[in-house]
Amino acid sequence: MSTQFNQNKAAIVGRSENLAWFDTMLDEQMAIRVHSKDVGGAFTIIEVDVPPFSGPPLHYHEDREEIFEVLEGKFRFHCAGEEFEAGPGTSVVVPRNTVHGWVNLGPGRARLLGTFVPGGIDEFFPLIGQTPPEGWTDLARRHDTWIVGAPLSVQAPSANAAAEPA
Repeated sequence: MSTQFNQNKAAIVGRSENLAWFDTMLDEQMAIRVHSKDVGGAFTIIEVDVPPFSGPPLHYHEDREEIFEVLEGKFRFHCAGEEFEAGPGTSVVVPRNTVHGWVNLGPGRARLLGTFVPGGIDEFFPLIGQTPPEGWTDLARRHDTWIVGAPLSVQAPSANAAAEPA
């Protein structure tokens, strides 16, 4: 892997208004903020806009670390058998070969920034939305993602939760 950045650019600048959003899982959208091809494969940075009570299946990556930054909302993370909640400003570092997943605790949409080190996983994310769920396991394996369990679940609050006695 080369970690040398493109010599023609002193800095890579990505502006939020220029992001190309694409669909992944049901009602989830992602955008690649920094493509690994622009940094010699050193890393990939994605932004994820997550619907309430949603998240990926439990999985791990053999060849890369994953670093999350919670931008908006509240998430429950599963990492190496432990679960914890994380809100805006929280960073979560997941070493390679560590089973992990997360779920948006709702009730509204939430956002994450995800960094993969090294990069090279960029092409995987747009393909998720173009592949039926029954094909995700094979697709994931081709992109250093090993699905090992179901997504974390959260019960959506009932519509009359406020009226129910405690």
